[in-house]
Amino acid sequence: MKSFILLAALFISNNAFARQYIQCGIIGDTSDVAVVNLTTENGGTLFLSSGMENSEDERVLVKIKLDKIENGKHFYKVIDEKGEGLAIVPNEVIGKSSKYFETTLSFAGLTYDYACFSAIYSE
Repeated sequence: MKSFILLAALFISNNAFARQYIQCGIIGDTSDVAVVNLTTENGGTLFLSSGMENSEDERVLVKIKLDKIENGKHFYKVIDEKGEGLAIVPNEVIGKSSKYFETTLSFAGLTYDYACFSAIYSE
C-alpha cells in the first residue's frame, strides 16, 4: 500500500504544471517587450509594453487561454475585451525553462517576431 501511495504521489508531482514566465523583446531596433505568464498550460496573462521607460498608457495586460495546438506550437488567444491577439509558443518550450527561443505575438492587428527566454516557478 505504501508503494502505491508513493508511486501515485510521484506521478501526480511529475504531471503538475508550475507557473511559467516567458519574457520577450521584439527582434529589431525597438524597446517593445512582452511577458507571457502561464499559470497553467491552458492559459494565463499577456503583458505588452512599448518599454518600461514609456508612459503607463502604452502598457496592456490581458488574459489568454489555449486556443489550439498544431504544427508544433501552442496558440494562446486573448480573451479580454481590450483587444484581439495571439501568443504563439513552441511546444518544446511549454513547461520548461529555456535560454532562448523565437516566437510570434500579435495584438490589435499587428504581428511581430520576438526573442524570448522562459523560467519555471513552482509555488
